[in-house]
Amino acid sequence: MVGLVGSRAAADAARYLPPAAATVLLTAFAVTVSVAIEAMLSLSAYLGTVNLFPAAHPRDWSTPILRSTLPIPNAAGLAAGALAAVLLGRTAVHLVRVVVGAHRTTAAAAALPAVAGLAIVDDTAAHAYAVPGRNRRVVVSTGMLRLLTGPQRRALLAHEQAHLRHHHHRYAQLTRLAAAANPLTALIAPAVDHAIERWADAAAVREVGDPCTVAHALGRAALGRPAAPPHPAGSAGSAGSAGSGHDHPFGLGAAHDHVVDRVHDLLDPPLRRTRAGVLLAVATMLCWASTITVVLYIHGAVELAEVAVGS
Repeated sequence: MVGLVGSRAAADAARYLPPAAATVLLTAFAVTVSVAIEAMLSLSAYLGTVNLFPAAHPRDWSTPILRSTLPIPNAAGLAAGALAAVLLGRTAVHLVRVVVGAHRTTAAAAALPAVAGLAIVDDTAAHAYAVPGRNRRVVVSTGMLRLLTGPQRRALLAHEQAHLRHHHHRYAQLTRLAAAANPLTALIAPAVDHAIERWADAAAVREVGDPCTVAHALGRAALGRPAAPPHPAGSAGSAGSAGSGHDHPFGLGAAHDHVVDRVHDLLDPPLRRTRAGVLLAVATMLCWASTITVVLYIHGAVELAEVAVGS
C-alpha cells in the first residue's frame, strides 16, 4: 500500500519539489520500501516453515510457543519464501548487469582522449552525455557543438558536469535496483530521472545565469539527439547507458519524455508544492517504523520460545 501511494506521488515530487530534495527523497523511499518488503518476506518464510524444515532452525526454539505467537501458515511461509527468492534473483541479475556495464564504461571512457575531463568525438550526430566512473568524462560530438551557440555550449557542459559532480548515476542505479527488488517501486525510476535532469538544468542556469539559454540548449539538444544511444569509440555498447543506470546516457537531451516539462519549468518556474514531499517522507518513516516494530515483535516471540525450552 505504501509503495503504491509513494509511486503516485513520485511524478509530482519530481516536478514540484526542489530537484535535489526530490531526488534524495524518491531514492530513499524506493530503497526503503524494497528493503522493508524483502525483510518481511524473508522473515515470514523463515518463521513460517519451522515445522517443514526443522533442521534449518535453531533446536532451542519451542515450536508450539513460536506457532502460537507467530501463527504463520506453512503455505504462507512457502509462498513468501518463493516470492523472496524470485525478487532476490531479480536483484542479483540486475547487479551483475550493472557491474558488467560499469566495466564496459570504464574501458570505453579510458579509450577516449580527454582534456580536463572533456572528450570531443568526431560525429555528425548531435549527442552529449556524462560517463561516470573511474575514467569519468563529458563526451560531446562535433555535431552537437555545431548545433549550439557559445553560451548554449557553456550550458551543455555545466549540465553534464553537474551529473558527474553530484554522482547522479548512483541515484538512478539505486532506484533501478529497488525496482528489481520490488516491482511496486518501478514507477519511481523515471521520476528520479526527471528530478536528476532538473537538478542538472538548475546547475546549468547557475553557471550561465540565464534560464532561457539553458532552455534553448535543451530544446536544440533534444531535437538533434539521435533515436539510438551513441556508442563511444572503441566500446561494444553505450558507455553512458551502462555507467549511469539509465536506459540512455546522462545528457542535456536525455529523458525525452520530460523535455517539454523541463523547458516549461525553466521559462516559467512552477510554484513549489510540498504535499508530495511530505507524503513521501511520512511514507518512508512509516515503512521504517513498521518494519522495526515487526522485527522487535518477532525478536520477542523468539526469545519467549527459547525461554520456554530452557525452563
